Amino acid sequence: MRRAKRGNRPCMSLSRTIARPLLASIFLVGPISTLRNSSGAAKKAEPVTDPLVRFLQRAGVPITHDPEKLVKINAGVQLAAGLCLATGRLPRLSAAVLATSLVPTTVAAHDFWNETDPEVRKQQQIQLAKNVSLLGGLLIAAGDTDGKPGVAWLAKHAVSDVRRDLGHAAHTAKLESKVVALEADRGTAAVGATVGTALLAAGKHAKEVAQEKGPVVAAAAREHAGVLAASATAAAQEARAEAAPVIEDLRKEARKKAKRARKQAAPMIKDLRKDAQKRAKKARKHAKKQAPAIAAAARDQAAAARAQAMAVGELAKAKLV
Repeated sequence: MRRAKRGNRPCMSLSRTIARPLLASIFLVGPISTLRNSSGAAKKAEPVTDPLVRFLQRAGVPITHDPEKLVKINAGVQLAAGLCLATGRLPRLSAAVLATSLVPTTVAAHDFWNETDPEVRKQQQIQLAKNVSLLGGLLIAAGDTDGKPGVAWLAKHAVSDVRRDLGHAAHTAKLESKVVALEADRGTAAVGATVGTALLAAGKHAKEVAQEKGPVVAAAAREHAGVLAASATAAAQEARAEAAPVIEDLRKEARKKAKRARKQAAPMIKDLRKDAQKRAKKARKHAKKQAPAIAAAARDQAAAARAQAMAVGELAKAKLV
């Protein structure tokens, strides 16, 4: 199949080499004739160019109103595109340009519907049919990829390739997930045993290291403790030395505050002493006033007590007799 396709390519290129100049020949002869008689062609083209110019101007395209200039521009474009198509340079683009320019040319040059003479009308219909045939050939040439994949074909196959790749990727992912699940189920026990063995080995190794390095670590700890104790003693001495001035300042400040407090309390103490002396004086005066009454009451109580004692004594003697 590949050899057959390779064998057909020279024939296809040869057919295009012959067909393109034949298709472009009318566009080499017709534009030259139009350029030579541009005024006559402009009269026929004016009914078509006027509405076309108005439409393009409304669309914002700057274009001249002169139909003769427009006819010359169209003839020049057709001549250049015909040369490109005949020589095989940019054949698809040149065929598309010729197809586009052929439409207004056909409508302007072969308007059989405006002819009243039956013979002329018939000839115009034939010319219109020829131009329509040319238009069909130009459209085929514009879409001809010279045996190479076109944009539509590439897009279609690109979409199918993407879909195929996505389906393949999804299928592969499913298979891989199943394999991973099976390996996980089968490898759980092995992983557990491996982890347990590793933990036992690590514990044994740690024990051996502790037994081997224990004395060294203890000696280092003792030495480090001695260093720390010496450092702590030195730090304490340094702290006491630094604290001595602070303590002395605090003592001075306390003495000052005590002296100020004594000064502030002296008037209060003096007032309290005076008040105490006044109260004592009043108490002495009151005691002097109450002393005779108290003494008389005391004497009365003492006499009553002696009389009661005598009565008790006499009663006791009577009982004894």
